[in-house]
Amino acid sequence: MLHHKNRRLARTAMAGIVALTVGACSPGQPATKADQNAKVTIHVGNMPTKDNPDNLALFNKQIAAFQKLHPNVTVIGEETKFDPQTFAALVAGGSMPTTMQVPYTNIQQLAVNGQVRDITDLVKGDEVLSRVNPDVAKQTRNAEGRTFGVVTAAYTMAFIYNRSLYKKAGLDPDAPPKTWQEVRDNAKAISKASDAAGFTIATTTNSGGWILATMAYGHGSTIQKREGDAVKASVNSSGVKEALTFLRDVRWADQAAGENFLMNQDDMRNAIAAGRIGQTVLGADLYRDLVGNRDMPGADLGIAPLPQSSTGIGTLGGGDIAVASPKASASEAAAALEWVKFRYLGRFLNQEAVVEWAETSKTGGLPVGAPEVPLFSAEIYDRYLKWIADYVNVERANYTAYFASLGTLPILGEPPVAAQETYALLDAVTQQVLTKQDADIDAALTQLQTDAQALIDAAQ
Repeated sequence: MLHHKNRRLARTAMAGIVALTVGACSPGQPATKADQNAKVTIHVGNMPTKDNPDNLALFNKQIAAFQKLHPNVTVIGEETKFDPQTFAALVAGGSMPTTMQVPYTNIQQLAVNGQVRDITDLVKGDEVLSRVNPDVAKQTRNAEGRTFGVVTAAYTMAFIYNRSLYKKAGLDPDAPPKTWQEVRDNAKAISKASDAAGFTIATTTNSGGWILATMAYGHGSTIQKREGDAVKASVNSSGVKEALTFLRDVRWADQAAGENFLMNQDDMRNAIAAGRIGQTVLGADLYRDLVGNRDMPGADLGIAPLPQSSTGIGTLGGGDIAVASPKASASEAAAALEWVKFRYLGRFLNQEAVVEWAETSKTGGLPVGAPEVPLFSAEIYDRYLKWIADYVNVERANYTAYFASLGTLPILGEPPVAAQETYALLDAVTQQVLTKQDADIDAALTQLQTDAQALIDAAQ
């Protein structure tokens, strides 16, 4: 997973927090053997900074509402956010908050390192968490089935396209491509009909490796595999090679990849919103950002399932996971778990909270009903959609194929060991293929296999 950071996201965060302000009900009681009446103080990370005063004010109201429901718990907010470069020192120094969020990408390694608390006994039998979407919940468990966090946001990688450019190229925007050959054909049509890139991807700041890994899944291979208790690199695989060959062909044979091959994810989002890219691969959770923050017309944004080759195995999933400090006591961890459920999950479980969220979002010009991976069962999510029905301002019919894929297309996890470091290695090969016509893919993958395995060995 790659976190997108942009100051315009402040409006989005404010609307999300509104869902659980004063008056919202607690989504459930603690399922733990810890003393529920013990007075505890918990420190919670990811507090909005002072340069976002509206968000911060809402966050503090949320704390007050939570403490009213849980008078034995004192909540202290901290601005601490996950940084892979400093997290180990944070834990070792005892300054990690009781709970904070980490990316999917890092959870497995943090669990192996003992840097997050095992909360298996705390979540077992919990009336709220037991209803979380199994495809989502599995991301928090290790190979032995132990649980190390609670998913607070989830997405899948998807096929992103411009519906307006499809129409301009004579393509049907309601029939997104299902295969990579169809993507390539559409890229050529878009490039001929407009000045936009027919298909291209971000290639810097680990985005190239992240997207290449996703495309490899769609071509039948992961970039790591488990052999017994060990994880092995598998970047020199047919799926990775086919994904790189696809990029090479679109760029050099078809001349349909545009002209800028050194974009980061922020660059990509700006270009998509401006109509300069016809097709790409990114997270399906970008509707709110592109439409709500970058002024892309909602009617122009296409989101569809990741195309699959004949050997495709699914798509990559990502998101945020709330974890507990390994130094937290059972009572502190239990209180932190209640906070996590209150802050992040209540929107789906409490009608008053969700209506407030939806009304505020719509009033603020933000999308309601945008594509997302449901955190809960189909029954709970359908009820949630009924609650927000009067406020939906997204043409959900445009995303029928994507919604249908959530029940059929496998959602696969990110590489479990040294994921970001491996993505950085893969950045280089995506850039090479897109900028050098004679790039030797086989030679590059042979070297990458050695380098990627060295990263894994150093991390395990």
